[in-house]
Amino acid sequence: TQFWFCLLVNQRPQRYLGALCALIVAEPLQQAYRRVKLVEPLKNSLKRKKARMQQLLDAYGVAADYGVAEVATAATYHTAAVYQDFGKALLKSQRPKGLKGEALEEYNVLLEEQAYPFEEKAIKLHEINVARLRQNIYDEWVKKSIASLGRLVPVRYAKAEKGEEVIHALH
Repeated sequence: TQFWFCLLVNQRPQRYLGALCALIVAEPLQQAYRRVKLVEPLKNSLKRKKARMQQLLDAYGVAADYGVAEVATAATYHTAAVYQDFGKALLKSQRPKGLKGEALEEYNVLLEEQAYPFEEKAIKLHEINVARLRQNIYDEWVKKSIASLGRLVPVRYAKAEKGEEVIHALH
C-alpha cells in the first residue's frame, strides 16, 4: 500500500515528495533485510535474505525512477551498499559443521566466487553516481560513492593528489 501511495503522488508538483516517500518506504525493508543472517542451513537463510534483498532493491528502484536527482543518488548509493553487503554476508556466512581442511578451503573459494559479482555490481552502481558529476550533480551520496570506490578499488579511486607534494616541497 505504501508503494501505491508513492506512485499516486508521481505528478509534477508532488514528484519530489513522492521520491522522498519511496525512500522512506525502503527503510523498514532495509531493516528486515539486515535482520536475516546467513546461517545453516544456508539454503533456507539464503532464500530468505535474497527475497528481502529483492524487495529492498525494488523499493530503491521506485525511488530512483522518480528522476529527482538527490533521491536518485541516494537510491543508487543504497542499492550499491545492499549489493556490497550481500557479498560480504556470503563471505561471513556460517560454514557447514564438519568441513575441515581442503573441503573448507574449497567451500570458501566457492563462496568468494559467489560474492564477487555482487561486489562488481556495487562498483558499477557507485560509478553511476560518480558519473553524475558530469551533470553537475554532487551531493552527499555522490561523495559517499566516491569514498566507497576508494575502498573497493583503491588503485583506481584512492589516489592522492600530486600537487600537494609539490606545495610542501616549495616551503
